[in-house]
Amino acid sequence: MPPASGNARVCAAVSLGWEMAKLYHSPVHTGPAADPARGARLPGISGFPHATQSKWLAEQIDATVTSLLPMTPGAVSDALNLVLGLLGDGQRHRDATLEAVFTLHCRLLESLTVADFRLGKAYGLGRALAETTLVPAAAAADDLAEAFAELLAAGRVATIKDWLVELKTMLPDHAAYAVSAGLTDWQQWVAGAAAGTDWRGAQLEMRVQGQLWRGLITGEKAAADMLNLSGYLAAARQIAKRAIIAARWPILIAVLATAGVIVTVLTLHSVSPTARLVTGLAWVGATLAAAFKASGSLLGSAVKGAEGWLWQTELDESVATVATRMPPPARHRRVTGAEVGTMTFSTGKLFSGGDEPSAT
Repeated sequence: MPPASGNARVCAAVSLGWEMAKLYHSPVHTGPAADPARGARLPGISGFPHATQSKWLAEQIDATVTSLLPMTPGAVSDALNLVLGLLGDGQRHRDATLEAVFTLHCRLLESLTVADFRLGKAYGLGRALAETTLVPAAAAADDLAEAFAELLAAGRVATIKDWLVELKTMLPDHAAYAVSAGLTDWQQWVAGAAAGTDWRGAQLEMRVQGQLWRGLITGEKAAADMLNLSGYLAAARQIAKRAIIAARWPILIAVLATAGVIVTVLTLHSVSPTARLVTGLAWVGATLAAAFKASGSLLGSAVKGAEGWLWQTELDESVATVATRMPPPARHRRVTGAEVGTMTFSTGKLFSGGDEPSAT
C-alpha cells in the first residue's frame, strides 16, 4: 500500500532496508519452513514456525525488490534465489545463510544506488535505523550496555540524522523530524547513563521505539494518527504564544507613536480641548486597530489552513513527543521557539569511512 504522504518509492526502499536488517539479525532457525499442526482454530502468523516466518520475510523482500527494480539485475536475482533456497531448506546452515543474506544486501545497495541515489540512501537509512533498534533489543543482558553505546554512538547517530535531513521532503510528513529528535534523545540518554542503569528496562523500551519509528519512516502509519487531543492542543498553545510575541512589538510601536501624536496635539494651544481629546482618542483607536490587524494577518498567513507552515512545524514537535519512547523517567522535552522543526547537517564527521557509520 502506498504511504499516506511522502514518495512511495523512497518509503518502499526504507522498508526494504529495514526488512533486510531484520532478516540478517534474526536467528537462523532449524527445521523446515512448514505449516503448523492443525488445531481447533486457524493459526495466526505467530503460530507458524520461525523458519516459515523467515522465509516469508525473504519473499516480502523479493516482492519489494521487484516493485523497485522491475528490470532486476541478474546479480540481485541470483542472490535472492540463493537466500530463498537456503531458507526453504530444512537442513540450512547458519553461516551459509548469513553469508547469502550479506551478499544480497551488498547487491541491493549497489543496484538501488545505481538506479537512483535517493533509493540507495533510503535503503541505507532503513537498514541503519533498523539495526539501531534491533541489535540492542536482541542483545544478551551482559552485552546491553555495549550494544547501546555502539549503536547510539554520536558519530553514527549524526550520520543517520544527516540522511534524514537529505530525505526529509521525500519521507512521510513529520517522520524525519520525529525520528531525528528521538535519536538525539536516546543518544544523550545513553551517553549520560551512569552505573546501575536499568539496561533491561531500556531494552524493552527500545523494542517499542523500533515499532514506532518503523511505522513513521516507512509510511505504514500516518504521523497525525499518532496524535490525540493533547498533542493538537500542545501545538495550538505554542502557536498562541507565538501570536503574543508577534503582536507585542507592533502594539508597542503603535503605543509609542500614539503617545507622540497625543503629546503633539495637546501642545497645540490653537486647538480646543474637546477637539484635542477627540483627536487623541481617534488616533489611539485607529493605530491600535491597525497594529492588531497587521500582527493578525502576519500570524494568520502562517497558520492558515491545515497546510500552514507554522502549524505543521508545531505538529513536528507534537509527533516527536508521542513517537519517542524512552526508559522512565526520561522523555522527550518539547522544543520551543526558533529551534522548533529545525534539522541541520552535522558540523563534522566523527567517524571514518565516507558516508557510512563506523558502527554497522
